[in-house]
Amino acid sequence: MNIKSLILCACLAVAPALAGKIVTYTATSTVSQEEANNSAMAGVAKQIKSQVSATQTLTKYEDINDGKSILGETYRAKSNVKSNVVLKGVKVVPIKVDKGFKATATLDMDEFTASLQFRLKTLQQDIAKLEKSARKAIDTRTYANAASDLEIAEDKVNEYNFYLQQLADVYPLNDSHRLQHALPEIEKYLVERLSNLTITTTTEPNFELTKAEMPSWNVIVKDSIGPVPNFPLIARQSKTLSERRTQKNGIATFKLRNVNFEKGPYVVTVEPNLSLELLKKTGLRNALEVPYNVKVSRCEIKLNCGDLVANVCSALENALSKKSIFAIDDEDSTAPELSVEIENTFRGRLGFISSFDFTIAIKGEGVNFFTTGKGVGKTEAAATISAIKKTDFAPLQKQLTPLCK
Repeated sequence: MNIKSLILCACLAVAPALAGKIVTYTATSTVSQEEANNSAMAGVAKQIKSQVSATQTLTKYEDINDGKSILGETYRAKSNVKSNVVLKGVKVVPIKVDKGFKATATLDMDEFTASLQFRLKTLQQDIAKLEKSARKAIDTRTYANAASDLEIAEDKVNEYNFYLQQLADVYPLNDSHRLQHALPEIEKYLVERLSNLTITTTTEPNFELTKAEMPSWNVIVKDSIGPVPNFPLIARQSKTLSERRTQKNGIATFKLRNVNFEKGPYVVTVEPNLSLELLKKTGLRNALEVPYNVKVSRCEIKLNCGDLVANVCSALENALSKKSIFAIDDEDSTAPELSVEIENTFRGRLGFISSFDFTIAIKGEGVNFFTTGKGVGKTEAAATISAIKKTDFAPLQKQLTPLCK
């Protein structure tokens, strides 16, 4: 029905707060039984949050049409209902009705508070174990394990505070609920130990790369005692290149592929594979930088542009030069001779602009480069130059590598 009624029934109950109280909420829906169930659970959840000082049993009745509450008082978000802590232990009973769907949710506050206190006690024990584990990991120099233990423990502290707030709403707290831990002191100890690490290469690298691949090189991690085993390292540029852990001798070996080659920066950064916050506190962010040089072979070619107009051939030569491929006119040179063919298919015209599909082929002895592209311009030549500027000639550069100096 479209008219909603709200009925409050007052009965005697005991203090303090909600101790010994049975909280109920009944809801109906014209949509589904699931919606009625969730609405009933949401009603219980809302009462726990808003009726902390109540001293009577409350029973509310509500009708819902098309999933909407006319009164606008029901906690309706389904996902929030399911994740709300007050639903632990709630019992939902579907009620048979002639039309629509109906359900009553009931929560025994004694069971609810007992469940919360058990959860808090468990979290206290978990945090204490993680503290002990983290201290041991620092003492045995397995620093990554210590960092992991502390991170998990912090999450559990946040979880504890969340549940404690839920309990505080319905139950008087005492000293047994106070969470005592030494996580800040342990983290300070870890930061001190990490801050004294040294991360260096075992030999001074002097790389000159002719392709996007670095030969193997070593990194050694030491603390005040000596080499640190099983320590996580990450090598990166704009992205992660490799992850390694040190061996028993404190050394990790990197052999990197796909380093920056076309453009810089020509440096690889190595740092501990730990949280960013911990890296900042310890000063270990960008702990080691390994530079390298790029040597691009110079390729000289004799370019036969055939019937191409002069400005198109010039645009092609300019594009190739950016890949260290240079067209020369020396007839006595032994440079490879390459011929160019560019064909296009007219696609359409918009105003003064025409668009074309292009095929570009460059061939010679040992060389067979073919690509497709698109170009637009006021003239066919302008569209051709547009297509050439957007063409990637890296595959041609790779084919010419054996012929370059």
